Amino acid sequence: MVAAYKPRFTPISYDGIDINTPAAELPEFLERIAERGGYDPRTGKLTPFKSISDDFDECMINQMLDSMTAAVEAGLGTPATFFKDFFTTEQDVQNFADALDDYSAEETFWVNDRHFNAFIHATNSSEENAVTYPAMAGHIRELFESEREKAKKTAKPTYKKNVN
Repeated sequence: MVAAYKPRFTPISYDGIDINTPAAELPEFLERIAERGGYDPRTGKLTPFKSISDDFDECMINQMLDSMTAAVEAGLGTPATFFKDFFTTEQDVQNFADALDDYSAEETFWVNDRHFNAFIHATNSSEENAVTYPAMAGHIRELFESEREKAKKTAKPTYKKNVN
């Protein structure tokens, strides 16, 4: 006989860090936030990801997903503000999506349940857009293109009409 499954949250690297955690215990964590952006659970501040290169390793993408998850679990990162909250530049969005594709290529097949749940809430996505990391990447690209199109339609010309 097999014992019944007991659901439990998958731990992430942010678990156990809170307002009472001394900065001296987190030098690498704080350095990463200063260099790359992310969520600081000690202060509740979310700094958009920045300087996302196209060559970082799977550990970095996991830390970014953990950061995004912790921020969403803290009530930050809404569908209306997803890109502004989490990314500094268009290139950062693209490199993050590319990194998600690469993460899967590194044989990371299983989407962490907390990453899944946070992504669905932060992007107002259906499950099909979050069941794999490449699905997340594709959906980020779709959402970003949609945001671009909306911005083009609402952009007002900055020049004045010539009135004769």
